[in-house]
Amino acid sequence: MSRAPASLAVDHLSHRYPGAPTPALRDVSFRVAPGQRVGLLGPNGAGKSTLMRIVCGFLPVQAGPETKVAVAGLDAASQSLQVREQVGYLPEQVPLYVELRVREHLDFRAAIKRVPRRARPAEIRRVAEQTGLTEMLERPIAHLSRGYRQRVGIADALLGAPPLVVLDEPTVGLDPNQVLEIRAMLKSLGGGQTLIFSSHILAEVEALCDRVIVLAQGRCVADESVAEALRASEVHARWDGPPERAAEVLALAGAGGPQVEGPVADGAGSRARVRCADVGEAEALAAALGRASLQAGVPPVRLEIGRRSLEERFYRLTSGEAAPEAEGRGGA
Repeated sequence: MSRAPASLAVDHLSHRYPGAPTPALRDVSFRVAPGQRVGLLGPNGAGKSTLMRIVCGFLPVQAGPETKVAVAGLDAASQSLQVREQVGYLPEQVPLYVELRVREHLDFRAAIKRVPRRARPAEIRRVAEQTGLTEMLERPIAHLSRGYRQRVGIADALLGAPPLVVLDEPTVGLDPNQVLEIRAMLKSLGGGQTLIFSSHILAEVEALCDRVIVLAQGRCVADESVAEALRASEVHARWDGPPERAAEVLALAGAGGPQVEGPVADGAGSRARVRCADVGEAEALAAALGRASLQAGVPPVRLEIGRRSLEERFYRLTSGEAAPEAEGRGGA
């Protein structure tokens, strides 16, 4: 079975549980293109699970003047059943019928998802191969390890080849080997299905995702590509010339003051690191340093925006403070 990947559009979405003193979601908006893999990040209580349940049709869309949630162009408020047919969902607590064998459980779930009876055996084989369950199909779920139970839940989410797959903490509670196996399996989805998943393992998100959406206190505080999230607001530079010539380049580019580290000797050349107010300023400075190097006749060997870890970016976005560890990776 195959279906084209789905788009997702969320506009001005808010949600408050009955009796709750504060909203779980506050005016959240974003877009996901068909085939993208998006990591949904945020501290506990940020609203991630609420957002996923609304997208999957398990919670109603609370209407607002501009609120809309659409999956593959279908309105989640007025076309909830059609939206559910587009989505495969793995909740954080995987609901399994442990008294059934894996094949029986998947057959039952495929029937609920309206997979035609004649197509079910082939569809079960397909998702079992995709999730590494082929040898476990006749095993009672009660006898499976936690890692294999998680695979059954993911296989359930993939039944019927849903255009949008939403996974809430798919590797929670697994050992390192199981995490690597599940990660490789998710990566194999390629661009054939749109994937949204939450995880507290940020290295997992970095390895698997095209984009990250970060929630904090119910608000969307970042929506950016993984490459953007990893870029630090600083420039690392090396020149094929002594520190005195590198200092000329820095002066010509207008870089000076306490934000500059160096230039210092580095083998036969020199290096420097310049901290900036934001990534945009770092990009402009890198371009200015390139022009200044050409003007001064000092060939640049390295001229690039620094990198930071996703953990540092997450901390900065969700705590409102500078991360304890410096943004730059490894010095100039």
